[in-house]
Amino acid sequence: MRYEFRIGMGFMFHSKGQTAFIVSAIALGVAVQVFIAAIITSVQTSLIDRVLGDSAHVYIEDGNIRDNLLRVEDGPLIYGNFPPVRNRIMKYQNVLDALKKYKGITYVVPTVEGSVIYKRQGKTTGLTIRGMDLSEGDRIYRIVSRMVEGVPLTDSENVLIGVRLASDYELKTGDIMQLTLPEGTIQKVRIAGIFDLENSGSNTSLMIMDINRAQRLFNKKGYITHINMQFKDVFQAADVAKDLQKEFPDLEIVSWTRDGQGLLKALQSQNATTTIIQVVVMLATSMSIASVLLVTVLQKTREIGILKAMGALDKSTGLIFLVQGALIGFLGSALGIFFGLGVIRIYILAAQPTFEIIVNFKKLISILTISTIAGMISAIVPAYKCMKLSPIEVIKGE
Repeated sequence: MRYEFRIGMGFMFHSKGQTAFIVSAIALGVAVQVFIAAIITSVQTSLIDRVLGDSAHVYIEDGNIRDNLLRVEDGPLIYGNFPPVRNRIMKYQNVLDALKKYKGITYVVPTVEGSVIYKRQGKTTGLTIRGMDLSEGDRIYRIVSRMVEGVPLTDSENVLIGVRLASDYELKTGDIMQLTLPEGTIQKVRIAGIFDLENSGSNTSLMIMDINRAQRLFNKKGYITHINMQFKDVFQAADVAKDLQKEFPDLEIVSWTRDGQGLLKALQSQNATTTIIQVVVMLATSMSIASVLLVTVLQKTREIGILKAMGALDKSTGLIFLVQGALIGFLGSALGIFFGLGVIRIYILAAQPTFEIIVNFKKLISILTISTIAGMISAIVPAYKCMKLSPIEVIKGE
């Protein structure tokens, strides 16, 4: 062990009361950081899960192909008269292959979507059909775990509907529904189960169907209409959407941020708040360490002078205070993390929050590391002052 380290520890433990006070002050600041960071992170995670947890973060659909058709059609194309090839993603397997290079994507679900009309008891409503492989689609839309009646079964006959639609039309599992397609033909489906997605729109107008049945229903055999994606980090979605749009200019790539600017700003504000709090606490911690070490330099001037007179180099005496700063920062932050976890536990028991409190241990290691480095940086001024001391003048008492 280098003598600078031993002397630095000796200076610290010689003034136990002073050291305990500054370590406690740092621990209090770090505890505040840990608690605030955990609460804001947990609230943000809960908000994202409730708003975006059961929806696509990015979806792909066919773009406006009218201009492309004008280049290949012999006759004029009247706006509004769309050909039957509209609303199809051509060569969608190429798109699915391209998505494999984005590591942040957690789920990819191809779907066939379209609209139908349902009439009963003098009432009419428009329904959105979402055809998909239920085992794949459930990873995004979380339907199976929110079934309230029947079984989660979609095949050539069976479909799933929302609880509000079932209530409005007095429908039960096993009932037959007659659906009117856009071209006027009638198709019959059987209700296998009823779900509650805790969303009025979905519960009222969404019908889940097997993807093969949906392809036949909307004349999309061999095609899909949408590719839906979820990301581990929702903030990554917009950047990936931009990259995909450049790669597939004929398609339309839509990120949740396009219509979710309000939520995006709220999440960004939470991140900014956390950063500001951490910076302020860190500055206060650094100033406290610097002030205490400056006092230590004044208190230990004679000892420092003797060390220099015995041959200690200026940089060695300065290193003593850098060691002190690092030790104080480390001990204070370690104790603060312990206090912070305790405060979180008390908060859970007392407040019983409706959301799960998430403690990011990587962030705790980051706080510990940053606080230790901040302690060393705070010791630079005292160390510099120590290095400038003249041993002869100090020993003389001048």
